[in-house]
Amino acid sequence: MEKIQHNHVQAKGLKLHVAQIGTGPKVVVFLHGFPEIWYSWRHQMVA
Repeated sequence: MEKIQHNHVQAKGLKLHVAQIGTGPKVVVFLHGFPEIWYSWRHQMVA
């Protein structure tokens, strides 16, 4: 089973946390709102 990897991305002066899993040409973006965190999507990310 793959593990979720954590990275940071710089964009327009902001440092953003990115949680990612898997490889390949298809991408799904899960975007949470305040006050949620990436952890809210953990079950969907590994499914």
